[in-house]
Amino acid sequence: MLLSSCTRVGNVTGTGGRHPWTQPGVLRIGSLNDPDTLSPLVGNFQIDTDLAMFWGGFLFNYDDHNRLLPELATVEPTLANGGISRDGRTIVYHLRSGVKWQDGAPFTADDVIFTWHAIMNPKNNVPSRVGYDRITRIDRINDFGVTIHLDRPFSPFVATFLTQAANPMPVYPKHLLDKYPDLNRVPYNSAPIGTGPFRVAEWHRGQVIRMLANPAYWRGPPKLREVDYRAIPDENTILTSMKTHEIDLWANAGASMYPGARDISDTHVLLTPFVRFSLVGFNVRRPIMSDVRVRRALVYAMDRKRMIGEITYGVQLPGDGDQPALLWAHDANLKPYPYDPVQARALLDAAGWKANGNGIRMRNGIPLQIVVVTTTGDSVGNRTAVILQSAWRAVGVDTVIKPYASGLMFASFGAGGILQVGNYDVNFFSWLGGVDPDDSTIVMCDQIPPAGQNNFRFCDRDVDRYERLALSTYDQAQRKRAYDHIQEILQDRAPFVTLWFFRLFDVASDDLKNYRPAHAVTPFWNTWEYQI
Repeated sequence: MLLSSCTRVGNVTGTGGRHPWTQPGVLRIGSLNDPDTLSPLVGNFQIDTDLAMFWGGFLFNYDDHNRLLPELATVEPTLANGGISRDGRTIVYHLRSGVKWQDGAPFTADDVIFTWHAIMNPKNNVPSRVGYDRITRIDRINDFGVTIHLDRPFSPFVATFLTQAANPMPVYPKHLLDKYPDLNRVPYNSAPIGTGPFRVAEWHRGQVIRMLANPAYWRGPPKLREVDYRAIPDENTILTSMKTHEIDLWANAGASMYPGARDISDTHVLLTPFVRFSLVGFNVRRPIMSDVRVRRALVYAMDRKRMIGEITYGVQLPGDGDQPALLWAHDANLKPYPYDPVQARALLDAAGWKANGNGIRMRNGIPLQIVVVTTTGDSVGNRTAVILQSAWRAVGVDTVIKPYASGLMFASFGAGGILQVGNYDVNFFSWLGGVDPDDSTIVMCDQIPPAGQNNFRFCDRDVDRYERLALSTYDQAQRKRAYDHIQEILQDRAPFVTLWFFRLFDVASDDLKNYRPAHAVTPFWNTWEYQI
C-alpha cells in the first residue's frame, strides 16, 4: 500500500533522454491550491506547508517509508537513547551544525527557542498550539543543543515539535524576525528566508511562485535549479496544461479528474495512501441524532463501496475508524458496518420512528427529518450529500441539504462557523492528521467547541480515559492498546463514520525522477532529490 502507480512509456526524443517540452532542471508544478501566505506559522492552508518543504527547514521530515528523517535535528529523541527522560518530561535535541540561513547567517539553537516563543505569542494568529503549550521552558545547552521541559509527559511531542504534525511549523530565523511584535503581516511571509534547498525568488499572487536552488544548502546544491509553482483555479485548465506539457507535475489532483488524467501521454499517475480521511459526522446533541440507534441506522443505509466507485472512481480506499491502515495505531480487528438497509429499517423501528404511507417515518406526529450541511463548490461533498439523501430516503428519512460557503462552514466558534457552532444534524468533511495517531482534539469531551474541534459534540468517559493514557505514555505497545479501544468505542457509538481513506492523486511527467510522495502531512519530503 505504500505506493501504487500506473505508468506508460512514451517516445523520448529530447536531449539527454528528455522530451522536447521538458525544461532541464526546471520543475513546473500546477495545483488548484493558492497559498494565503508562505509562512505556515500564520497560514491556514495545506499548500502553505507543502511549499515550506522547498524553502524551509523542520527538525524532522517524514519519508515515504513512514519514518522521521533528521533534518535540522541530528537524531530522534527516544527513551532508549536517553533523549527523553524516564519521567517523560524532559527532551533533549541535538541540532545540526554548519547549516546556514539563505542570507548566510548561521542556524543555531537560538532559532529553535525563538520559534517556540513566536508560536506561543498570543499576538500571532497561529492555527494551533497543541503540544507547544505543554512546554514550561527551553534551556539552551550550546549553539547546537536544547533541553525542553514539559509540564507533564506528552507522547506525541517529538512528532509535533517543529516537525510533521497536523499543524507543522518550520524553524524561523531569530535574527530576521525578533524585531517584530507579531508575525501576522510581516514582509517575511511573502519572501521567506529559510534553510531549505530552494529560496523564494518571487511570488506573484494568484500566478506563480518561483524558487531557485540554494547552493549553500547543507546537503549540497539540489538537483533542480528552479521550481515554479502555479496556482490554477480550475481543474479542467490544469488537465489541459498537463496534456500540453506546460506543467510537469499535477499535485494533489481531485479524484473526479481521474478518468481524464490517467491516460495522458508521456505521464504516469501516482496514487499514494495518505493520513487523511473523509467522514460523515453526526451532531449527537441534536435531538434526533442523540439516539445511537438512529446513527447506526444511517450508517447501515450507506453503500460506501458504491460511493467510493461512483464519487472517487476508485481512487480512495475503504476503511473504518480514524486510523489508516498504514499507521501502527490502526485496529485491524474493527468490524465495519455493512451495507444493510433491512437492518437500518429495523433500528429506526426500534427507535420509535414508524413508517407511514408517504415514505417518511414519523414519531409522535413529527417527521424524521435531518439537515445535512455541505460546502458550496465542493463537488465531492455535494455529490455525496445527494447520494446519501437518496439512500436515507429509501429507509424513511427525509434529508434536507444546506450548502454554506467554506469561509462560514469552517469559521471559528466566535465567527459563527457552522461546524463549530453545531448548526446541523449531519456534516461531511475531511480530517488530515499528522504522523502521530493523536486524535484527541476531535473526540475528547474537553475538545467540544469552542475548546477544540470535536464538532460531533461526542463525550464518552472511556474514550477520554484511553486518550489520556495514549497521550501520557511513550510506550508504543500501550498506546496501541489504547487506540484500539478508542476505535472500537467510536465504531460502536458512531459519532461519525469513515467514508474512505485518501490516496494522494498526482500526475507526473515521465521525465520527473525521485518524486516519492510521503504518506502524511505533505508529499514533498525529499525536494532536494527531485530531477527533471
